[in-house]
Amino acid sequence: MRRILFLLCGLGVLGFLGLQVRDAEALIASGEVILLDLAPVDPRSMMQGDYMRLAFAIERQVKSSDTEDADPAPAVILAVDGRRVATFRRFAAEGGAGPGEYAFRVRRDGTSIRIEPHSFLFQEGRADEFAKARYGIFRVDATGRHLLTGLADAEAKRID
Repeated sequence: MRRILFLLCGLGVLGFLGLQVRDAEALIASGEVILLDLAPVDPRSMMQGDYMRLAFAIERQVKSSDTEDADPAPAVILAVDGRRVATFRRFAAEGGAGPGEYAFRVRRDGTSIRIEPHSFLFQEGRADEFAKARYGIFRVDATGRHLLTGLADAEAKRID
C-alpha cells in the first residue's frame, strides 16, 4: 500500500512539473518580447558559480505605497518604445493595458515593487560578456505573466 501511495505521489509531482514546463514553453513561444532596463549588479557566487544579481530600474522608480488596498499580487502597466524597451505607465489597478501597453506582474516589497527573477545564471567564465548587459529580455502574455529569457547589451542585442 505504501509503495502505491509513493508511486501516486511521485506521478502527481511529475505531472505538476510537466504542466509547469509546458506553460513556460508556451509563454516562450507565443509571448511578446519586452526589454527592462537593468540597474547596476554584480556577478559571482561561491555556491552557484557565475551569475548576475538582477535589479531593474523600474523597481527604483515605482513606489507601491499608493496601492496598499489593491490586489495583493499587483501588476504594472508598461509602455514599449520602438526598440521594445519598456517604461512604467501606471499600476494595473488604475486601468488595464491599452494599445502598445503590457500588463506585467510584480511583487510588493514594503513600499516598493520587485520584479522576479532576482538572478540570471550563465556559463562559468562568461562574466565579462554578461557584465555588459543593460536590459533583461522578457516574454510576457496578456495576463501579465512573464519569463526572463535572456539579457541584452546597450544596443538591445541579445547576449548569447
